[in-house]
Amino acid sequence: MLDRDRQRAAPFLLPGELLRAAAPVSLAPGVPHPPLELLPPRRPGELERKLARPVGVLRRVYAALNPVSAAAGAVGDRMADAVPDAAWHGRGMNGGWTSAAGWFVARWHEDGAKGDCLLALTDRRLLLLADRAKPWQLDPAYAPHLELPRHEIAGLRRNPRGVLQRGRIDLHFPDGSWAGLTTPLPSTADEIAAAF
Repeated sequence: MLDRDRQRAAPFLLPGELLRAAAPVSLAPGVPHPPLELLPPRRPGELERKLARPVGVLRRVYAALNPVSAAAGAVGDRMADAVPDAAWHGRGMNGGWTSAAGWFVARWHEDGAKGDCLLALTDRRLLLLADRAKPWQLDPAYAPHLELPRHEIAGLRRNPRGVLQRGRIDLHFPDGSWAGLTTPLPSTADEIAAAF
């Protein structure tokens, strides 16, 4: 665990709470994207709204000037989408969307959180901090995104079978469901699992 991660998680601790581990995590490959009906409607940001029209125009101009490359790119995208991530990386989640793991994954995708979160494991809870920095900000600006009391977590399992990710841990819930998380380094995953 890096000291930088501890410092970023420290402002979000409750009085008397002990931080056991802190590290950046992301959902493991193979974790399905939640159905759109489980997510709140997405509101595009100001910059996204301003750039949507010019980017669309550039795509159409590129397709008109280079139709073979545009068609090949579209075919490649469809082929990549045809093979699910689970085929390459193993299962990323067990349990349906009504399970605790399904709820966890759906909440991960809410509120405009980017792909990675900072996981802070304390003696009382598991806290996910999302980077809410604006695109022009260089340093991350973490804010609370998701909080789980320790009694709602059945365990953190290291080295699941049938997966390639060496920095993977599976977050198990009392209902038997689980969701996979990955860390940048295998040693970080070991520290998080040991801290639990």
